[in-house]
Amino acid sequence: MDRTPLDQQTVETVFTNNENFKTYMWQFYVNRSFMVYDYSNYNADFTDSYSDNTCGQLSINSTNKYAWDKVVVPTSGGGWNFSTIRALNLMLDHIDGSQLTEEQKDHWRSVGYFFKALDYFWLMDRFGDVPYLEHYITDGNKEELYKAATPRLELAAKILELLEYARDHIGNQNDGENTINVDCINALISRFGLFEGTWQKYHNLSTDSEYNKYLQASFDASSELMKKYTELISSYDAVFNSLSLAKKPGIILYRDYQNTSGYGHLYIRYTRAYALGNHPTADLVKSYLCTDGKPIYTSDVFMGDKTTGDAPMNVEFVNRDRRLYYTVVPPYRIYNSKGEPCTGAVWYPIFIRTEYPEDSHFLDLMDEICTEDGSEKKLPILQWEGKMIGEVPHLADNRYNLGQIYVNSLGGYYLWKYYNTSSNIASGQADTDAPIFRMGEILINHAEAAFELGRFDQGVADATINKLRKRAHIADMKVSEITADFDPTRDSDVDPVLWEIRRERRVELVAEGFRFRDIRRWKKGEYLNKVPKGVYLSSKSDVENTYHQKNPDISKFPLALDKRESGRIIIYGTATKPQMGIPDPGWLDKYYLYPLPIEDLILNDKLKQNPGYPETN
Repeated sequence: MDRTPLDQQTVETVFTNNENFKTYMWQFYVNRSFMVYDYSNYNADFTDSYSDNTCGQLSINSTNKYAWDKVVVPTSGGGWNFSTIRALNLMLDHIDGSQLTEEQKDHWRSVGYFFKALDYFWLMDRFGDVPYLEHYITDGNKEELYKAATPRLELAAKILELLEYARDHIGNQNDGENTINVDCINALISRFGLFEGTWQKYHNLSTDSEYNKYLQASFDASSELMKKYTELISSYDAVFNSLSLAKKPGIILYRDYQNTSGYGHLYIRYTRAYALGNHPTADLVKSYLCTDGKPIYTSDVFMGDKTTGDAPMNVEFVNRDRRLYYTVVPPYRIYNSKGEPCTGAVWYPIFIRTEYPEDSHFLDLMDEICTEDGSEKKLPILQWEGKMIGEVPHLADNRYNLGQIYVNSLGGYYLWKYYNTSSNIASGQADTDAPIFRMGEILINHAEAAFELGRFDQGVADATINKLRKRAHIADMKVSEITADFDPTRDSDVDPVLWEIRRERRVELVAEGFRFRDIRRWKKGEYLNKVPKGVYLSSKSDVENTYHQKNPDISKFPLALDKRESGRIIIYGTATKPQMGIPDPGWLDKYYLYPLPIEDLILNDKLKQNPGYPETN
């Protein structure tokens, strides 16, 4: 009865040799922090839903739950889950008793520490104070199982300690290509150090010597990566829409869907259906610089209203940062063989380009830049095989009830960052690779950390931001030119240079899961109180007359603009004033942290609910 079973794996048989440790560790490469391109409960976080970049998962009467005080404290779940930590601790506790050499022990302890730090970073980002579990615990270990939460500052120090050990001790045990190595660890230090250093600073949690420790760690880790990864993929679009990211410049770690048997991802299918349920805002579009490297309000090449930033979409998009064209579908209109404008989705195998520049400019431009960089983002945008969208902006059917539910937007801007036509989506599963750590993020981490440490100058700008701008085909940042009036819409509480660094971060990392986290770490939750708006319409009646042909009873689907007969589409109203008879407070500071689930508070009376949330439902 005391013999080890021969027909099943046990602790005694798994944690023995190097190959067994490697096999056990594969499960952590689908960690929740690596949930890229997975259309799941975490998709709203990844695609910037609920931030000021996009309005996610909305219908016409929906609102941002974080600006309208609609977050519900979960009974269970909500991300409060320690199963990954438990599985990692099981492995870590059995390293010393294994047959591994000392070098192998150091390596697998380092890989385990990386994933443990990654998961605790995920938990601490959301919940703040979280119980730190040093070892594997069983149901019988009540003292550890129901312990109090570890204070945030102590937990943050422990995460950095784990990562620094991993960085200094990881080896090479034939883990394979695209696995955790010293570069991945430095990438996580770059990300975590910037996050925690700025969180502690702007939330007044520690002294400058304490939070600067994290900012310096981020700066140093980024510096090491910048020495090694000196080039970027030439096309911004290729970072997100390549069938293989193997050995591509600037890619540190990626998720390989092409070689995953029987499983891909749904991002291409959902992008070509309804943009992952996300609607880009005018606030995001306005943030992209013009080709001369200046904001739309001060640029000599912006052709719209420099006071308001308003312009019809076909004017607004001219002479802008190329990343805008790869993120939001540019405007166009196509015509059928009779010379009639196409509306909605059409099956025409060919189409006629109008001679009017306002209709065809971006059809031609996307042909040109896609030829240069080999991307798939040619216009018109395709829905399914042979079916194309006749015009952009293409408003959602619940605005004008066209009976066309795909490839539309509540505000007129359509997110297509993850759109391509090369991946087979007939089965619903696409196989483009997803970047997990890439130099685009590292460079902007370095720039921000340098500023926070008082070390940002033209040399740092050239080594970081200007490398990204060259790929975006816009003029370099010249630090000496960024004065208080460089952008008249700047948040006055933010230094002008830091504002431009944060702008660069916003457009480089849009819809990659950073924006809401950034707003929270900067303690700028009030950004979510802005009214989310869409495209500018110079004549509401012209648009209504067009749609009236398909729906005579248009009065049932009113279009709200920020002005009476012209202006930007209002996706939904402000949270700081009563709308639809509902008085809501706007952003509340409790939302900087997530609520703990009720069941866990009941099970463990040493846990405390985060401030502002009820202890029970």
